[in-house]
Amino acid sequence: MGVLTILSIIPWDKILKYSPIIVEAGEKIFSSVNKYFGSTSKEGGKQHKVSLELLDKRITLLEQNELEQADLIEKIAVQLNELSNASKIISSRTLLALSISSLSLVVSLVLLIIIFVK
Repeated sequence: MGVLTILSIIPWDKILKYSPIIVEAGEKIFSSVNKYFGSTSKEGGKQHKVSLELLDKRITLLEQNELEQADLIEKIAVQLNELSNASKIISSRTLLALSISSLSLVVSLVLLIIIFVK
């Protein structure tokens, strides 16, 4: 395949037709990203560019926040594990209590029948 063949495959008419719209959308995206990330901010009516040091501080703060969130999630997982173990213990104790009470009911009914028979 030659270069001309490859270039002829590209739909140049559509690219040229939609290029102003693409450029306009790109400018909108760029301006909204600049507003969101604060690459230019107004303080006292003056605009100043955000320095690399400030961006580095923001990234460090975000990384620290992520580490704190990971630690919090780990603590939540440990607490959920402890709750699960506690619920298993409560379930087994409840089953034991129900078994004992059922056994005592059967014994008391047997004793009651023996008393009425005599």
